Order: sequence, then C-alpha cells, then structure tokens
Amino acid sequence: MVSECLGKLALIEPTIVINNLTEMLCSLFKDASVQGANSRACLVTCLKSALSDKSSSVDLVLAPKIDLFLNLLSDNSIIVRKSALLSLNFCAHHKPGLITGLLPKYLPVLYGETKVKKELIREVDLGPFKHKVDDGIEVRQAAFETMYTLLDTSLSRLDLQVFIEQLASGLGDVYDIQMLNHLILARLAKKAPAALLAGLDNLVEPLRTAVTSKPKEAAVKQQVERNDELIRSALRAIVSFTKIEGIESAVKFQDFLRTTVLQSSLNEKFEALQKEQADK
Repeated sequence: MVSECLGKLALIEPTIVINNLTEMLCSLFKDASVQGANSRACLVTCLKSALSDKSSSVDLVLAPKIDLFLNLLSDNSIIVRKSALLSLNFCAHHKPGLITGLLPKYLPVLYGETKVKKELIREVDLGPFKHKVDDGIEVRQAAFETMYTLLDTSLSRLDLQVFIEQLASGLGDVYDIQMLNHLILARLAKKAPAALLAGLDNLVEPLRTAVTSKPKEAAVKQQVERNDELIRSALRAIVSFTKIEGIESAVKFQDFLRTTVLQSSLNEKFEALQKEQADK
C-alpha cells in the first residue's frame, strides 16, 4: 500500500517525489537488515503505480534515474530481486521505451534469475520425514514472465540465441515454470521461427522428458490431471514447431517427433491438438 501511494504521489509531483525516492534508495543500498530490504522492495515496487498512467511527465523525470531502481535486480535480498523483476516486467509491458536502452545491461542479470540456485533450497524437518523447500521458485517464475513480455515489446533488442538458451533449464523446472516456458516457445515459433529453429536441438531432450513424464504410483487425482496437462502443454508447443518453415531440416527434432511423439497414446493427443489449432 505504501509503494502504491508513493507511485500515485509521483504522478502528482514527479520531480519532487522521484528525487526524494532516489535519495532514499541510495541511502538504503547498503542496509543489510530485513527492514532495509523491505524498504528497497517497497521503493522499486512503486514504479508500477508511477508508470500506470499514460502521462509522459513521470516518464521524463524517471527515465534518467530508472537504472537506480533496476540495479536492485542484483540485490542480495530475494524479496528485493523479486520486486525488481515484477517492476521490470511492468515497465516492459507498459513503458518499454524506458528500458530498451538498458536491456544489454540487465538481460544477463534477468537470465541469471531463471536458474535454480542451491543456496535458495532449504530442508524443513517435518518429523517423520524431511521436505525440501525452494525459495527461488517465485523469482524464477517472475524472470520467465518478464522474458515472455519482452518477446512482445522488445523483440528487436534481444539476442534470440542467448534468449533461447535460457529456456532449456525452464523446461526442466517445476510445473508452473514448465507451462510458462511452453507458452514462450509457442510465441517464439510465431514471432521468431528462424531463431527458434536454429536453437531447437538443445530443447528436444527436456521436451522429451516432459511428454513422457508419468505421475507417481501413489499420485492423487489432481496430480494425475496436472501431469496430463503438462504433457498437453508441451505437445501444444511441439505442434507450433511443426508449422515453422524448414522444420524438416531439424534432424534431432524430426527424430524426436517420429520416435516419441508419434507413438502410442501421445500420437492421439498430438493429432487432437493439431486439429484444435487448425480449427482456430
């Protein structure tokens, strides 16, 4: 609520408010306390409210200073990094002109947040057994959501081969992140088919793992349904690949299609999804 109020105030008095916010931010950079991290997260989140209006007055004041906020993408606190990613995604969607010139600086940081980080995985003792909790899931999801947005608003500023390389890890991540990566692949197939074709070989094996995944023997109905939807999601992406001009030359993909997708029950699902997309 505080960040939203600060952002709305910036719409009223852009120069005064943004100057004060940047001064506060600079004073908080080295504050390692929880309170300091929460304050930095609050300040970077206010970008979303400040940029929610179509008015360009805030943009003019914020443009030369926005990197002070986006530098928080490299913050030590996971809370701050997540907030910075959400604000970057908002900027990419609503005001891409403010960040396109800064993308060469921040894309490597963004891509770094798509990877599983062992230091963010902790073990929780639940008595009879222990359970691992990954605190980095939401950050990775925010990073991939930002990549999804950038395909729409900043495609010409992306090195697509580097972009596509990041998807291999996402295709082997948890359910929600895999589903998001399937959407990214489908969008790439439409917007940058040649680039996707060039980088397709590295994506075949994680896609094979997805479409051949099976629920555990003790899985409940919901888990079975989620596994089935994951397979369908991966197959939708694969259907979009088959429409790429020159896909016949992708030897590894064609072998995967022939030996895995067009076999047994997968073939039935694949053909149903092909018909579904053809009817749209």
